[in-house]
Amino acid sequence: MIELKNVTKTFKQGEEEIQALKNTNFTAQPGEFVAIIGPSGSGKSTFLTIIGGLQSASTGEVTLASQRVDTMNAKQRSQLRFEKLGFILQASSLVPFLRVEEQLLLHSKVAREKADKERQKMLLEQLGVAKLARKYPSELSGGERQRVAIATALMHNPDVILADEPTAALDTDRALETTRLLRDLTHEYQRTTVMVTHDRRLLEYCDRVYQIRDGVLEEKPELAGKQN
Repeated sequence: MIELKNVTKTFKQGEEEIQALKNTNFTAQPGEFVAIIGPSGSGKSTFLTIIGGLQSASTGEVTLASQRVDTMNAKQRSQLRFEKLGFILQASSLVPFLRVEEQLLLHSKVAREKADKERQKMLLEQLGVAKLARKYPSELSGGERQRVAIATALMHNPDVILADEPTAALDTDRALETTRLLRDLTHEYQRTTVMVTHDRRLLEYCDRVYQIRDGVLEEKPELAGKQN
């Protein structure tokens, strides 16, 4: 579902070249919940944005949902993201003037498709936020907003979920609960989920763990959890 072959990413800072990713190879299959860890500035966010087609690799091949992202133009990458990806961000990225139930229908409105009200109801119930359907984001707790963000990301049935520090603003109990939920939904719906995190407590819920350090990606099987 996700495959990177010999991917590199180089940035220029004045006369200096910074290699954010060095000859990176990576695969993740449907039903896998994969964590990416590493210190600040190690290349984690660069890695995630290249998978999502938000920026281009300097060299190498990037395949997402059986499509070569690195050969696409900007419009094609945008369409691929819209159709195949679900993003979960640290700040939850909810539209402040839309009620919870409306957040989930936004994608279908933009796509001019008939809204799947049954799926909307199922996801809200499954994520435990059905009773909040008529509330605005400002009326929700941090944990509730993240649950709504997950429901919104899953609403259009994406092949791939990319989560960038999705629990950073949550306390320990909420962070663990949210991660368990994300793992369970990944397995149940056979999605491919890649989560960038600084929190090693969450790794026990992940199928595989990779570490990026100074642009080098390395799998760390000893860090993957046993609670899957």
